[in-house]
Amino acid sequence: MSTSTGVPNVSIEPQQPPQLASLGWALRRAALGLLMLFAMAMLTAWLLYASIDPDEAAASAAPPSEAADSAR
Repeated sequence: MSTSTGVPNVSIEPQQPPQLASLGWALRRAALGLLMLFAMAMLTAWLLYASIDPDEAAASAAPPSEAADSAR
């Protein structure tokens, strides 16, 4: 079993600083995020609308005479 006590191979060349994102990239990323948010909201609204059964919604509506009595 051999053990090395030396320093691992590390390059001493100067490293370039990380490149900052451009304004165009940030705008595209924001537009994509807003598009995804809009799509999720529309899908959620559609699923909520589709889950309402028209027969049950019509059956739960009170006749006008009962509605006036319950408002008092």
